[in-house]
Amino acid sequence: MKKLVFFCFCIVGFIYLSNKNVIPSIKQDESFLYQFPRQVSQDIISLSQQLKLTKQDTATLQPKQVIANTKPNPVRTSTVSNEKYPPTVIQTYRVTFDKGILVVTGKPTPYGQFNKATGVILDIQEPRSNSRTTIKVPFTNGAIHYEYRLHYNVGEVILNLNESYKGKTNDPNKVLGYADYHLTDGDPYLLPSFMVQSDNPTLINLAQNITKGKQTNVDKSRAIFEWVAKSVSYNYRLVNSPKPPFYSALQAYQTRNVLCSGYADLSAALHRAVGIEAKVKYGENHAWNEINLNGKWQPEDPTYGSGFIDLNTGKFVHSYHPAYFFKTDKHTKGEYPW
Repeated sequence: MKKLVFFCFCIVGFIYLSNKNVIPSIKQDESFLYQFPRQVSQDIISLSQQLKLTKQDTATLQPKQVIANTKPNPVRTSTVSNEKYPPTVIQTYRVTFDKGILVVTGKPTPYGQFNKATGVILDIQEPRSNSRTTIKVPFTNGAIHYEYRLHYNVGEVILNLNESYKGKTNDPNKVLGYADYHLTDGDPYLLPSFMVQSDNPTLINLAQNITKGKQTNVDKSRAIFEWVAKSVSYNYRLVNSPKPPFYSALQAYQTRNVLCSGYADLSAALHRAVGIEAKVKYGENHAWNEINLNGKWQPEDPTYGSGFIDLNTGKFVHSYHPAYFFKTDKHTKGEYPW
């Protein structure tokens, strides 16, 4: 009988304290169950793992991962968000984006207050720059205001947010929630990326020299196509590789011995460096370009324009084919996000 009375007393006490917001209610506990985060496309992750880096390329191409204890920037009087990108509410936190800056503000959730959370953990992924940054932001006066400047104003950005607790190991697979933005504040086909380094001084000078004296974009594009096709060789030794490497524009320029991705990335970088829109397309285990000329996206295949593999020797033979300046033999299946 005493156990029954004690049990009833506990139930009444729990209901009373929940109504007084002293402890989380059952519904509150349920609402704060963790959910799995949205992750970056596996194609991009596997791609960055396959990159074979030279010492000079490491700083440009290596995935950037930072883990830091960081103090928030000073709190502003107000947070302005871009109308194109509506704020994302993650329980008691708010994520906004404006002018290249991701802003996270808020205070601990009731669950976090009850368990004495010390701050938040922000995991920021930017596929276009091949970067993933993890930042621990402590609470200041019971709240946070943190600003993070993104590498680019175009492309996908994913923010996973979790609360941190003293002595508790962070689990990156469990978060309170996430914010996902597809930024379009610029022309992705004119801007650089970690694979198409059109802002590299060496590639800029090369593109300007190749197109010097050319009056139209068509003439400039033809000159770039011819230079890439004639100057780069196909790495025939890797033609049957089960996991062929991907080559960036800079790697293609430095090694001059690549697979189709190197041809396409270098061509795209040289076009963008002189202000011509360029895409990198793929399909049927091959990569090539689409170039915007006179308002129309024209396929260009510098790999096939470069030559062929001799079936008797298995080696690559340089043989310039100008017809591939305006065509490819492959069917498009997709487009790389850079």
